[in-house]
Amino acid sequence: MEYLEYLNENQHAQQRPARVLVDRSDPLHYFDDTAFQDRFRMTKENAVEIISLLEPRLSCLSLRGRPLPISLQVLHTLRFFASGTFHRETGDLCGASEATVCRIVHKVSRAICELRSLYIKFPDAADQAKYKVQFYEYGHFPGVIGCIDGCHVPVKCPSTPDAEEYRNRKNWFSINVQGVCTPNLEFSNIVARWKGSTHDSWIFVNSSLCGHIAAVQYSGLLLGDSGYGLSNFLFTPYINPTTAEQQRYNRAHIRTRGMVERMFGIWKNRFQCLRNTLRFRPRRCCKVIIARAVLHNYLKQRCCPDPPMEDDDEADVPMTEAASDQRGLAHRVAFTLQHFS
Repeated sequence: MEYLEYLNENQHAQQRPARVLVDRSDPLHYFDDTAFQDRFRMTKENAVEIISLLEPRLSCLSLRGRPLPISLQVLHTLRFFASGTFHRETGDLCGASEATVCRIVHKVSRAICELRSLYIKFPDAADQAKYKVQFYEYGHFPGVIGCIDGCHVPVKCPSTPDAEEYRNRKNWFSINVQGVCTPNLEFSNIVARWKGSTHDSWIFVNSSLCGHIAAVQYSGLLLGDSGYGLSNFLFTPYINPTTAEQQRYNRAHIRTRGMVERMFGIWKNRFQCLRNTLRFRPRRCCKVIIARAVLHNYLKQRCCPDPPMEDDDEADVPMTEAASDQRGLAHRVAFTLQHFS
């Protein structure tokens, strides 16, 4: 009887289905749609489109030895963007060294930056008219073509003599990024090259955007917080509103300008590496930041769902009110009386 039972057990064991080994090296095939979107903060269709966009720009770039396929180079870069993990952990997923992953992230980021002019554009005359309507419908502030603000992206302490200049007023090292948003919460302009201690107003005054608007190349208003200098094309809120018109102006200003803070929040939630410390040299950090902005606009234009919102750090309230010119003060007073009386 024991011998018969032994034979039966062997027959059952032989009838068990053979194990199927799944190739985990290709995330597109290994993860289902939900798991992929949770890990990469975009759909598989978005990732495939991004790979096809970057392939011509990466095909001439090769790593020493046996390089990873271009599709995996892009996917592992996107994974790093979405998670912000160390390069060693990202490399463990594909069997690549930490140095190799660092080079891959840099090369793919540089290729994405080459698409900047296609996906980050300041509005032309037709778009300006459309933006004015959309901003007004949202916040009831007339004539707005963009909202501007600064955003600090943490970086490791540079090993250079000017390292302390990267320390911001919150006492950590960062790149101060200037962004202008559209009504669709996309970047219409981005500047990512200034050290963390640089004031928002200084970044704007020294940007090409300020020069173009001052030369009357654009007909519309930018809204910024009190950290920016008031001018006839950049309006800030009243610090101490005393009249009903000024209070209505401030309410509309705060609601409308809040869109740029929402854009930064979505941007950081989609690309968690923007919340963690970027461990590149400052110049490379700036390229990586620009690459994230390009991808943000690309995904917004493809109607990719926004990631769940997380509680952000404390609001970046300006320490002092920036200096304002007299023409700007007079223009804001006239504007307030005309539109908020």
